[in-house]
Amino acid sequence: MMNLTPVTHGRPKQLQSLMCCAAALLLSACQQTQIVFTPTEPPSLAGFNTPYPLNSHLPESGVIIPATGPMFSDEVYTELDLPYQLHRLASVQSTYDLSSNSLSNRVSLAAVSPQAPFNNPDILQIALQEKARALAISLADPCLETFSIRVSLHSINLSLTCPDDVNHIYGLLVQFWQPNTFVDAITAPVDIDNIRRQLKLNKHLNAFSGAEIDKVWREKLLGPEHPYNKVLNNDELFDSLNLNQLQQIQQQAAMQAQWHLFLPNSQAKNAEFNLQASIKLWPLLTTSLPKSLSKSSSHADKLETTTPKQIKKIYLIDAPGSVQTQVRLGYRIDHSINHAIGHSIDPALDGRSETSQLNSQEIALSCRSLSALMGRSFSGRLYYDLREKRGLTYGIYGQCANAPLSSSIKFYGSTAIEHTGAFVVGILDHLALVKTQSASQGEINALKTYLIGEDLLSQDNSIQRENQFLQQLATGLTQVDVQKLNAELQALTPKRLQQLANGAFSGEPLIILRGDIDRIIPDLTSKLPEWQLERVKVD
Repeated sequence: MMNLTPVTHGRPKQLQSLMCCAAALLLSACQQTQIVFTPTEPPSLAGFNTPYPLNSHLPESGVIIPATGPMFSDEVYTELDLPYQLHRLASVQSTYDLSSNSLSNRVSLAAVSPQAPFNNPDILQIALQEKARALAISLADPCLETFSIRVSLHSINLSLTCPDDVNHIYGLLVQFWQPNTFVDAITAPVDIDNIRRQLKLNKHLNAFSGAEIDKVWREKLLGPEHPYNKVLNNDELFDSLNLNQLQQIQQQAAMQAQWHLFLPNSQAKNAEFNLQASIKLWPLLTTSLPKSLSKSSSHADKLETTTPKQIKKIYLIDAPGSVQTQVRLGYRIDHSINHAIGHSIDPALDGRSETSQLNSQEIALSCRSLSALMGRSFSGRLYYDLREKRGLTYGIYGQCANAPLSSSIKFYGSTAIEHTGAFVVGILDHLALVKTQSASQGEINALKTYLIGEDLLSQDNSIQRENQFLQQLATGLTQVDVQKLNAELQALTPKRLQQLANGAFSGEPLIILRGDIDRIIPDLTSKLPEWQLERVKVD
């Protein structure tokens, strides 16, 4: 029995050694396993020339004709010095406007600043919303519960929609622009602490939700000294804002603005408007502002004309642990760009200079048509290929940002971490393809149907009607210009669209990604070796 002792003790040692060797082999195998990311593929396009089957009972779609009449009719009273331009809803409107109630009157008071952006419009938006809440509590007027505000860099539009008389609604709206509306401690004072909290909370929410990528996009697209980047996100003011400063910001915006009053059609119930009474209620704006405010807003008047030159560089915002990558990719469309839109693709063919000035109408045509061609939801090229065919994303969309001081086309979406490189390459391939290969006539027809149909639908919605009208005011488009633009859309050809693409998509695009940098860099380096990668820290 003593002879068996070494044997019984040796077996566990041998087994332990074998297990260690096996574990080492497994670990070595895991470490040497190469992670295979999604491969890239050539871009594919949908077919738009599929004929109707002979046994189909579906009607063929006819030609959609754009609207030619104005959305609003201007009322001019030469004997009165009105502080606003009065607009009445045009008499011929669709009966299917689901955004308004026939028993209610919608009245909107809009401040528009075409030449320069408003200073601190993000602060004003929060403050005016807080004022509406305070007024609703103080006055107990149900009409104030319908308050809506739409703020852009060049317009601030306040609206109320209720069954009351339009004169009463107008009287409520002008209270928001009284010189003492924020500092008056007697009638509906605002909670300045709550305004500061909301401003700070929005900043944290943007970082949490990933909306901070749009701030970086704007900074890299326009440059840090551009007015659009100077008038927003004033963190220092967010922390120190008081009622006097808030009132100064409001008064500066009021003095800077051109005013537009939107009323329902004169045939509507309770739509008779008292012009004389409206003038008496109009806010008495101050004639001067404190020097501190003048200095803070003066940079809005200095128009930055230097466009940051885009090179082959991808900006990365680190979001450790994220399971997806947010993507922003696109171009700035300057009023002066290479390859003139409207001329031949090769400027030498018509003897014109390579750089050409674009007017507002040409920019609008290029911006609208190309963003829709590439990114109009499920019928756009990017959505069809990168989602429907390859499954790289839940959705990718195009956005046309046509503003007075800068216009741009942006494509945005999110993709899984392992798809990042293939997703970015797929977008770049499509942008290159649209410049070198003409679209089919079927795709052009589908694009026209979408754009003209979108325009018609916007006129069936009171909110969109006003937004579209204010956009035209800010960018300087007249009703004649809009009709010309619609005519150009109707006459769009494959060759013309290719010219637009070569003009708008000239140079290198701006690319910004937000995701887990350590996980996406190897894939980007592999699929986009000629592109530089730069980390960006968001303040």
